[in-house]
Amino acid sequence: MSRPLITTVGCCTSTTARIAITAKNGQSHARLAFRAGEGAFQERTLRLCRPEGSSFLHGSFELEGLAASSTVEYAVAVSVSEEGLPSLQELACAGGLSRFRLLPPPGQPLRIGLVSCNGGHTVTEPSRRHAMWKRLGEVVAAGEVDLLIHLGDQIYADHIREAWQRCNLDDYLTPQNEELMQRLRESFRALYCETWQRPEIAAVLGSVPSMMMWDDHDIFDGWGSHDEVSPADRAFFEAARTAFSEFQARLNPPGFSDSFGFGWVSNGLGVLVLDGRSHRNWKEQTIIGRKQWAETDAWLEAQLGAGLERLFVVTGVPPLHAKVAAASKILERLGLTSFLGDVRDSWMEPHNAEELRKLLNRLFDFRKRSPGTEVTLVGGDVHVGTTARLRSRMPSHKRNDSDQPEITQVVSSGIGSEPPNGLIRKVVEFGIGSDPVDMYQDLFCGRLLELPGNPDGRLLFRRNFAVLDLGPTGKDGWDPDRNLRVRYYGEGLERPIEQTLLAL
Repeated sequence: MSRPLITTVGCCTSTTARIAITAKNGQSHARLAFRAGEGAFQERTLRLCRPEGSSFLHGSFELEGLAASSTVEYAVAVSVSEEGLPSLQELACAGGLSRFRLLPPPGQPLRIGLVSCNGGHTVTEPSRRHAMWKRLGEVVAAGEVDLLIHLGDQIYADHIREAWQRCNLDDYLTPQNEELMQRLRESFRALYCETWQRPEIAAVLGSVPSMMMWDDHDIFDGWGSHDEVSPADRAFFEAARTAFSEFQARLNPPGFSDSFGFGWVSNGLGVLVLDGRSHRNWKEQTIIGRKQWAETDAWLEAQLGAGLERLFVVTGVPPLHAKVAAASKILERLGLTSFLGDVRDSWMEPHNAEELRKLLNRLFDFRKRSPGTEVTLVGGDVHVGTTARLRSRMPSHKRNDSDQPEITQVVSSGIGSEPPNGLIRKVVEFGIGSDPVDMYQDLFCGRLLELPGNPDGRLLFRRNFAVLDLGPTGKDGWDPDRNLRVRYYGEGLERPIEQTLLAL
C-alpha cells in the first residue's frame, strides 16, 4: 500500500475540510478513508493532476457535511491505477490513521498557531533543527491549536539559486527557456517534498488545518529588494510562484485576483493575509501593489458590518522591528553588507515608507470605523519573537476625544532557523533600542514590549512558535475584556512564555 509523499490539511470550517496530497512515479489515483466523530468510515476517490513536464502529481479531497467540530480520522493511499487502490475496509483498518479537528462551533474563538522561517543556510546543530516542530506536534495533539498560519519561508530555496549560479546557467535562464524552466520548477517541487516529508513536519501538516503565505526564501533571499531584476531572477520567481501555488496556496481560502493575498472570516475572527512578495519592487518602491491594495480595501470595507471581535493582519515581514538607519550604518561599518538585503525588506526602510503609511493608515482607519474590533499585526521573518504596540498620533484615527489609537503586533520566528548570534545579535539589540520608534514622520510610532519571564527582555532569541488565544483561561467563549493571550514556545524552555496584550 503506497502513501502520498505529502499530506496536508488545508482550510477547514466546523463542517468542511480540505486534505491536499502530492504523489510521484505515476501514482495518479488516490483513495481517502475517513470518518468524522463517531460516524462510519466513508471513502472518496480522486484522480491526481500532473503539471506539464513534472513528475509530481497533486490533488485535494473536499469534504462537506461533516459532524460539526468533530475529530476527523483519515488515511490516504495512492496507486498508478484505481484497481490498485486498497478497499475502504483495508485502508481504514491498516493502522496509522491520522487525525485533525474541525474548527470550533460559532461563538468559540479560534486558537491560532504561528510558525515561520523553517530552515536556514547553515545549521550548526542538526540534532536540534526540528526540535520545535516536534514540540508543536505535541501542542497540536493536546488540542491547543485550531488553525496554523505559516507566515513565510516555509522552504529555503537559496541553495537552488546558488547552485544554478555556480553552474553559470544565469546567462541562459529566462522565463521563456522552457527546457530550463521545467528543470527549475522540478527543483522547487523536490525541495518541498524533501522539506515536508521530514517526520516532525509531516506529523504537524497532517494533523491541523493550515494556511500559508510565502516570503523571500520561498523564492530566494531578498526577492524584490534588489536594485535590478535579471531575466534569471525573474525565472526563479516564476518557478517559485508555480511551486507555491501547487504546494501552499492550494491550502488557502479563495484569494485576491493578482496576488496570493486573501481574507477569511470565522467565529468572529477576521484574518487578512497580505502577499508581500508578488509585487515587491525596490525601484518602484512597492511592497503590496496597487491592485492588492484595492482588493484589501474592498475586503476591509465588507467587514465593517460583520461584527468582528478581532482582526489579524499577516504581513510576513513585521512593520515594527529594528531602527533601520542605525542598523544599516552598523552593518556597513562591520563589513556585513550581505545582511543589508534584510534591512531593505523592512517596512521602515525609507524607500518603503509610503507603503508603510498606506498599511498603517488603513488599519487605524478600520479600527476607528469598526470600534468593536481589536486589530493585531502578525509577522515572522526576523528570527526572534516579539510583541509590540503601535500608536497613531493622527486625530482622524481617534474613536473619541480620549482615545489613544493603538494596535498590537505579534512576531514569531523562526521554528527552524537559528536566532541571530554574535555580532548580528548585537546589531539587532542596538537597532531595537529602548525608546519608542518613530515609524513614519512622527505620525506613527511603536515600541516593543517586555516578554514576561524572558531572560533576554523584549526579544526571544530562541527557535520558537506562538499560539494566539482569544478566550479566557480555562473557559469557553471570548475573553470578556477582549484581551489577547500570546504563548511563545521557545527552544530549551520547559514552559511557554505567556503575555496578555490588553485591549484598549
